[in-house]
Amino acid sequence: MKLLVLQLNGKKKFMNQIHKRIFIRNDKKELYLYGCKEHKGSPSQELEITEIPKPHMRWNPSREEWVTYSAGRKNRTSFPPKEYCPLCPGANLNYPTEIPFSNFEVAVFPNRWASFNSNGENIFLEKILSKPSKGECEVVVYSPAHLDTISEMPLERIELLTKVWIDRYKELQKKPDVKYVLPFENRGEECGVTLHHPHGQIYAYPFIPPAIEKEIRAFKKENFLTKIMNELEEKYYVYQNENFIAAVPPFARYAYEIWIIPKNQIEGPWKFNDIQIEDFSKCIQKIVKGYDNFLDKRCPYIMGLHASPELSDNNFHFHVEFYPPLRHGDKPKVLAGSESMAGVFIMDVLPEDSAKVLRKFMA
Repeated sequence: MKLLVLQLNGKKKFMNQIHKRIFIRNDKKELYLYGCKEHKGSPSQELEITEIPKPHMRWNPSREEWVTYSAGRKNRTSFPPKEYCPLCPGANLNYPTEIPFSNFEVAVFPNRWASFNSNGENIFLEKILSKPSKGECEVVVYSPAHLDTISEMPLERIELLTKVWIDRYKELQKKPDVKYVLPFENRGEECGVTLHHPHGQIYAYPFIPPAIEKEIRAFKKENFLTKIMNELEEKYYVYQNENFIAAVPPFARYAYEIWIIPKNQIEGPWKFNDIQIEDFSKCIQKIVKGYDNFLDKRCPYIMGLHASPELSDNNFHFHVEFYPPLRHGDKPKVLAGSESMAGVFIMDVLPEDSAKVLRKFMA
């Protein structure tokens, strides 16, 4: 068990007594249990050891991007019976789960069906460039409660989740095979979710993803987020507090897309102070609750944290992007011909109009 520490302006500061327990599973992989209270529970029966995937990547020269292949993913748990959830506390049930304890606050563990892992191997193909798909894939379980959701969680739990992301950034960026760390959440079946327990994932890539490469180049030319905020009319805002703005970007590709942007340039959440952690958590809570109020149900979305590939970067401006796959109201947005084949998004809702609609639900 160890106590997590933040580095704030050159000084070490305890993260409000946040504890991290490292439990070694039966497959020798590590399960991390984070909490405001020290976790002391005894483990129950664990899941059987599964075969470790050996993913690899192939280079697509037409798009100049890597594609990763992990055949074992077809065996991952998908839409299990309602009475079975592999992310619930296992000690309370009559079957083993990923978390063999009676309770926890936030849990993190390696994905059994990873697209990137240290076990990646190369496959030699004539005239096709390939590499082992090194890196890491982790699952982040937000709560022990099966029906919990960010919109209903107390703010303290979202602050804990933010601190978990911070710790995982710091730990994963140390690994020699990792070039970029992306925490994200897929919410709702419309976004490909096969397990409904509240959770997200972290992908630690062995390369910098194409979308992030473009952002890095853009930030080297100018800080376009600062420019946008300076020039952005408040008609695009949906919420703001002392440290963050939540707005529909004027170039949104999804009807109800929202970005969280720090008012001051900061490369990643590992540079947050306590007040920024609280304000950031409030932003996330406001947005998810606002989305749910807007649809009067749990709104599907993809959320991703865009941070610098490096712990110190004077150019990159951290931000979070939310993509609800909706075209208008609760009508689905399908990535069809232009979006999929040409990469050109076609919109039928103006960003300023969707901001006006969403702002009513973010109050």
